[in-house]
Amino acid sequence: MTDDGKSELLKISADVGKYYAFMGQALRSVYDREASAQLPSDLLDAQIAQIRTALAPVLEKNHVVKENFERVDQDVARIRRAASDGAQRNTAIEEAKQYAVGIQERAKVVSDLVALFRRL
Repeated sequence: MTDDGKSELLKISADVGKYYAFMGQALRSVYDREASAQLPSDLLDAQIAQIRTALAPVLEKNHVVKENFERVDQDVARIRRAASDGAQRNTAIEEAKQYAVGIQERAKVVSDLVALFRRL
């Protein structure tokens, strides 16, 4: 692999890691008010949109991965909406906590891959 290819792979991997980190932050903001205060939802949404825009060209190359990302987007958005509805808030908090575990695992795996790619 050329140095340009390695650099591209590292950038894409880092962007995927950022995506999962931001999605985890979005979920934490549902059940942890301190997390919400650290990164206001407008800024968080802008960061997520920016990362999704950066990833869009590469996701177009693999529809399965693209669909996985879209599913995460939809699930997190649904949970966040439900959390703002008083009647659904407690259920949304529990779902956010459970979903966050999987997102955090994905983020850790991607972080490990980025660390490995940096050593190539």
